[in-house]
Amino acid sequence: MEAGDNFLMIWLIYGLAACVFYWVFWRITAFNRQRWISYSLRALMLTLIATPWYANVEGTTLAPALMVVTLDAITIGLDAAGRGLVPLVLALIVAEFVATLMYFFSRKSKKA
Repeated sequence: MEAGDNFLMIWLIYGLAACVFYWVFWRITAFNRQRWISYSLRALMLTLIATPWYANVEGTTLAPALMVVTLDAITIGLDAAGRGLVPLVLALIVAEFVATLMYFFSRKSKKA
């Protein structure tokens, strides 16, 4: 097996596990009264799970940004964790904005 095959197989396993975990999380966060919190938590969790970033400074291999931040903080130091933290935080901000828009659009469609 080549490194590319292993890379795709690892992403496939990660994707399947992420889908199962997200499905369970979706069921847990199915709040009837507090819809905005439900949308918000789901968007943040999906972003934490699915945001990719470069695993190595010189490489082109992508890994989940949360793993990159964690492993950089453990192995290199807290200063290096910022490399993956910046795109992760930006993705979290965008996800929260989209979740809020979805909440307001769903409220408007229910009123109409």
